[in-house]
Amino acid sequence: MTGRPSSGALPGILYGVGVGPGDPELLTMKAHRILHEAPVWAVPTSYADAGSMALEVLGPLREAREREGRAPDIVSLLFPMTRDERLLSEARKKNAETLLGALSRGDAAFVALGDILFYSTFGNLLSGLHPLAPALRVEVVPGITAYAAGVAKLVEPLTQGSERLAVLPAVYAPEEIEKALDLFEVVVFMKINKVFPAVREILSRRGLLDRTAYLSSVGMPGERIERHLDRVAPEEVPYMSLLVVRKNGWMVR
Repeated sequence: MTGRPSSGALPGILYGVGVGPGDPELLTMKAHRILHEAPVWAVPTSYADAGSMALEVLGPLREAREREGRAPDIVSLLFPMTRDERLLSEARKKNAETLLGALSRGDAAFVALGDILFYSTFGNLLSGLHPLAPALRVEVVPGITAYAAGVAKLVEPLTQGSERLAVLPAVYAPEEIEKALDLFEVVVFMKINKVFPAVREILSRRGLLDRTAYLSSVGMPGERIERHLDRVAPEEVPYMSLLVVRKNGWMVR
């Protein structure tokens, strides 16, 4: 795959577009331009007929295009939430074939929350596309991550000087949490809804509760930013949630 045209390439260009954490105003100007023109928007879903949070972010732009009589063709691509490699392989192939059908007619923009290459289904899609269309033209538009937007709401530096940063995905064992806290001055724990009590207990034991911020639904309705983890009930923690730990402390308390 390449960002430049090559022999045998499809007529359309595939754009991977990160739409940011949830606030439509955090969509970059480049993303807005591409999404204003692309005839097809491809959106990931985790199960059939599911909604798309990325598509919700693009509501104002979609409405503007509809008023102009240029509504985008919405193509839903199913990415099942499973570790079964057989099911994942089948989904990759089906999604690739669906998207290639759209690209045979023109450009398509695949949209996802946050940054398009940061724990995104776009990488999964590319692995399915490459064997079928190695000459496919691909361009990537980065987006603002949830933790970057959340720290901006705190008006705090994420890292300073020589501080090292680690970002952990949703699934991790207690020993991985401990190791990250040992090795890095700043640690971001992503999608913590299922492990919040365990992470909070470790942070409490290590005396880091007052150096941790809880962020959920950043840029979306129901956004919550909390510096006191004892005020957060586990049953209140949504899927789109994270913790930012600064071992060296916060500038503003």
